[in-house]
Amino acid sequence: MGMSGRYLVVTKELIESIKSGEVSVHDCSVDLDIDKMWQMIQFTLTGDMVHGEPPLGYVVPMAGEQYIGNYSDMDLFLLTNEQVLEAYMALEQLTPEELKKRFSLEQMVAEGVYPVMDDWDAEETFQEIVQTLDDVQALYLATAASGNGIVFYIF
Repeated sequence: MGMSGRYLVVTKELIESIKSGEVSVHDCSVDLDIDKMWQMIQFTLTGDMVHGEPPLGYVVPMAGEQYIGNYSDMDLFLLTNEQVLEAYMALEQLTPEELKKRFSLEQMVAEGVYPVMDDWDAEETFQEIVQTLDDVQALYLATAASGNGIVFYIF
């Protein structure tokens, strides 16, 4: 059992219900589960495992002002609709060549990025990151268009 990164699309009302304890995060349907890719994506996009600078730091929010607290035994990170849109636009402008320049399996191993191992195939790992980013980008586009926000947590 590993740590899996999960995204929930949330309305303002749902956030308030989670904060008040009326709704458990565990009872909400997950809109996207990126499994163990969360730290690899964060590190590739921002060069940091946790404290990535916005707007690319919003793709896997794990620190700073996005932290809304521990609810349902989970540390929850909230992106407003505006932050979701900023992250989407930053991903949209990131070329495949630029993403490839940011990616380094060797650096991930050296920094202890979860769950990377030194015997992994670099190209295969990069392709998994690209596919997962495509999924996140599609979710962010739909969420930005709907006017909602995103909650991210690791379970």
